[in-house]
Amino acid sequence: MEEDKEKVRLKSTYRDLSEPNSHLVYEALRKSEERYRELVEHANSIILRWNKNGIVTFFNEYAQRFFGYSEHEIIGQHVVGTIVPESESTGRDLRPLMDHICNHPDEHRYNVNENVTKCGKRVWVAWTNKLLRNDDGDAIGVLSIGSDITKQRLLEEELRQAQKMQAIGELAGGIAHDFNNMIHGIAGFAEIIHQTTCDSKTAEYSKQILTTAQHATELTKQLLTFARKGSYHLSDCNTHDIIRDVCAMLERTIDRKIQVQQQLNAERPHVKGDSAQLQSALLNLGINAKDAMPAGGTLVFSTSDVTVDRPISISDFQLEAGKYLQINVSDSGTGMSEEVRQRIFEPFFTTKASGRGAGLGLAAVYGTTHLHKGAIQCRSEFGKGSSFDLYLPIIKDCSKELSKVSKVKATERSIHMMVVDDEAIVRSYSKTLFEMHGHTVDTFASPQEAIEHYRKNSHKIDLVLLDMIMPQMDGQQLFAELKRINPDIKAMLSSGYSVESKVQEILKAGILDCIKKPFTYDQLQAKISTLVADGIIPPENE
Repeated sequence: MEEDKEKVRLKSTYRDLSEPNSHLVYEALRKSEERYRELVEHANSIILRWNKNGIVTFFNEYAQRFFGYSEHEIIGQHVVGTIVPESESTGRDLRPLMDHICNHPDEHRYNVNENVTKCGKRVWVAWTNKLLRNDDGDAIGVLSIGSDITKQRLLEEELRQAQKMQAIGELAGGIAHDFNNMIHGIAGFAEIIHQTTCDSKTAEYSKQILTTAQHATELTKQLLTFARKGSYHLSDCNTHDIIRDVCAMLERTIDRKIQVQQQLNAERPHVKGDSAQLQSALLNLGINAKDAMPAGGTLVFSTSDVTVDRPISISDFQLEAGKYLQINVSDSGTGMSEEVRQRIFEPFFTTKASGRGAGLGLAAVYGTTHLHKGAIQCRSEFGKGSSFDLYLPIIKDCSKELSKVSKVKATERSIHMMVVDDEAIVRSYSKTLFEMHGHTVDTFASPQEAIEHYRKNSHKIDLVLLDMIMPQMDGQQLFAELKRINPDIKAMLSSGYSVESKVQEILKAGILDCIKKPFTYDQLQAKISTLVADGIIPPENE
């Protein structure tokens, strides 16, 4: 029955074509085919056909432009080895992909894989695949239509990387906090041994322990900087002194074929900043310059005074009108291409060989610049060296700032302290060392026990030292509870790491100060002496 219908249809078609207006039908078919070919050829998508053996049989103009192959070059070639690499950069083997699409079409209606252009550039393409069959229903090939999703893929990868680094940062911050508590106890008991022993060898051994603990503290500082939970101490900084120290370090450590020069011409080199962070930033710039001069050269640190008359933008930095210190770090090294120069401040971007750099040095310089409300820009020419200009706002009235720096006369007296910390070694060290110096110390691991004790003895306690991070109740919350008992409470926070966004909030709540673990007895005593000298803690026991 179906065959009879088909014969009737064919006869009708032949009759129509044999009629006088058959040329109109041919013309309509030709135009329809042209429109179809024009649509396919000029579509803003990759369109190709390949047979069941993986050989390309059709490649539209967009595909030719995208992949860089002419129709003559690609037709008759196998998909794998031309536009499909044998393996992705992720390691996935793509050689069996074409057979798998033909044999399991339902699984590959939509497929994403890495592709490669003629020049070797890796790209990501999202494909929709339609299995083509002959009149007998046998698979003869595949029609594939693709869209370039490389940018989307890169953004997704950057997001995943950012989320991973955030998680690593949180982990690093937690490790540093716990590690600092351990160092605090180790250094504390070493300090007790050093102060109580009469044996010279024991004193020397305890000194070595203290030195090693200090090195461990520096390690945790790096972890905390990475985790963005480090503490920053903004004060008057003489940048010329910092540059001299950096140059001295570089001269001792880098190749002697590199000459380090200083041209410190600024008349007002004082800025408000963190000297350690600024030193680290300049050292990073110096080390990067050193790496750019493997055969030797000249590294120059120079300063000058700059006046900005109106607000300006430098990259994504905003400089307000005012007086600035310009620090220039230039080298005569290999220089950079424009593509590299545009990416140098990106975290984890590095041109160094694997294992020689994490790509965080210049990213840290960039962050330090933001912290100091300055700006940084780079100029470089391939083969002719690089130059970095760092702009920092100078202190408006340097003399006033310098006059503020004065030594607090030590005012020591015995006080009654309450220490709340969930680490047993910290409580033990605090009680032993502080009482050895004449103070009275009550220690508590539980916030609830501390609250009950303070409720009964608040009139006796001169100072409360609270750990910032505790499992049941953090130091800020505990302070609020104790303040309800005694609105005039005198308290300080100690922490294995500081959360900069919370510091001002904590100080506004009434906390006197924050001290970072691990701290020595002398460091805490200096803060106590300041509180006594300022009359915050009465000079005599009542």
